[in-house]
Amino acid sequence: MRADWIVSGLSQAILCTDSEVNICYLNPAAEQLLAVKSSDVCGKPVSEALGLKDEAGGMLTAASLKDLCSQGHEARLRLLADGGAHEAELAAGVSPVHDGAGEQVGYSLMLASHTLSNLDNAGAVSHLDPLTSLEGRKEFEHRIDNLVNDAATSSRTHALLYIDIDQFKLINDTSGHGAGDNLIKVVGECIQDELFTGDLLYRLGGDEFGVLLSNVDAFEARAIATRLVKAVKRINFNWGNISHRVSVSIGVVLIDQYSLERQTVMSQADVAMYSAKDNGRDRVHIYDVQDKNLSRLHDEMDWVHRINEALSNDDFCLVREHIVSLGDDTSALSYSELLLRMKYKGELLSPGQFMPAAERFGLMPQVDRWVVNAAIAYLRANPQLKPGENMFSVNISGQSLCQEAFLEFVYRKLRRGHVDPGLICFEITETVAITNYSVVTRFIERVHELGGQFALDDFGTGMSSFGYLQELPVDFVKIDGLFVHDMDTNPVHEAMVRSINDISHVLGKRTIAEFVERDSVQDKLRDLGVDFSQGYLHGRPAPLLDGRAQANS
Repeated sequence: MRADWIVSGLSQAILCTDSEVNICYLNPAAEQLLAVKSSDVCGKPVSEALGLKDEAGGMLTAASLKDLCSQGHEARLRLLADGGAHEAELAAGVSPVHDGAGEQVGYSLMLASHTLSNLDNAGAVSHLDPLTSLEGRKEFEHRIDNLVNDAATSSRTHALLYIDIDQFKLINDTSGHGAGDNLIKVVGECIQDELFTGDLLYRLGGDEFGVLLSNVDAFEARAIATRLVKAVKRINFNWGNISHRVSVSIGVVLIDQYSLERQTVMSQADVAMYSAKDNGRDRVHIYDVQDKNLSRLHDEMDWVHRINEALSNDDFCLVREHIVSLGDDTSALSYSELLLRMKYKGELLSPGQFMPAAERFGLMPQVDRWVVNAAIAYLRANPQLKPGENMFSVNISGQSLCQEAFLEFVYRKLRRGHVDPGLICFEITETVAITNYSVVTRFIERVHELGGQFALDDFGTGMSSFGYLQELPVDFVKIDGLFVHDMDTNPVHEAMVRSINDISHVLGKRTIAEFVERDSVQDKLRDLGVDFSQGYLHGRPAPLLDGRAQANS
């Protein structure tokens, strides 16, 4: 029996952090207690993501958690919302977490609701959401069960409206968590004002709400959902002299005789809501089993659950693909790119099978964190690897490069990971680098200060980007395989490779040709003076495992 199954099934709320107090894991009981989804907060600092403070109201830091561990008795924490007008007091048992070598790698917190204090209403009831005073997910799920049972035994139909605030993260990030809390409250009040007697509104966590409508048909459900979309759109939300446009996307699911269980209904509502967002946000989408687009979206969302499980269960692994020097120097750099695979039902899945869903649903920063942690853990476990003799490339996605918190995470890891940053080369794509030019340039400069290096991946797809190449302080340019794979038979592609290589060398950057699969291609590359060759000619990617650790540090 696996330990994670037991932890997930516990009624005790459990929260785990790394040594820097970034959230690593919440079990379902913790998600319910804190009214959040694990996928929304993992990788973020505890105080920032949860509004969780110490008893005195201070930020939870590594030092404060260490003090709570040393006290040896139950601690008191404060869960704040709505600028402090609502406050839940939590009882917490804090323990250090150690890895197999005995090194402390984080903390575990066992949480329980202690008291609820509402400064405006001393009679508040603890099962209500402290921010909106609405019923929460537990009561919502119980009510869906009742409606499913009723629909199965009668001719009545009901409806679930799954509501998500559009661009909530943008408002939260630009105006702060106080603005985010206030917006959730305002939207909840707006929706409540539009509902009729008997229509039930719930807060499901984060920026999500659920509405349950009894004894309605599809036409009535759509009409009510459309009315809610229009009402929210009329909200004039200002915070800190900034005016924010507010809208919601709503997925609608009918609960009828064919609705077999709550989980199916909620999954369908989730898919319908994401489809509303895909179609432009600020709109309603009704789930239809015949809709092929919804079926595709449903499949992608199934991958989201698998990815989250893989992150929780450490079911990823790294493989390495050799990058071979084309020079004559026998002491050339031993260079490899580290690639990600996902373990699923006894197989290793390639990124093409799960990465599109991770990108679509914003999971790449969490995936990238796993890769960075695993790469550093591997290097730390292999102290014989030396900069100048060895180097490993690690890919960073565009989603991660847009997050200041992720960039700070990488910077801290390089400073405190007990490995030489000169062993690591971060790969970023040409498109992402140009789109986020100032952010990427600043990040490259900071990592260069520590000794790390950068490669510009997939270069050449946009020839207008040659101008940016002079400004971007990258160390390597990877020539897109689109031009490389047939350059031995395609003179145009050969000319493109020659141009990219020559300009890169003039700018002092080394070049790597991707998708090299034939000796004739490699001979051409060597003749042109390309520095490195990468592709199946040098073997398929092989497991990185050599009996050393490669899990999260």
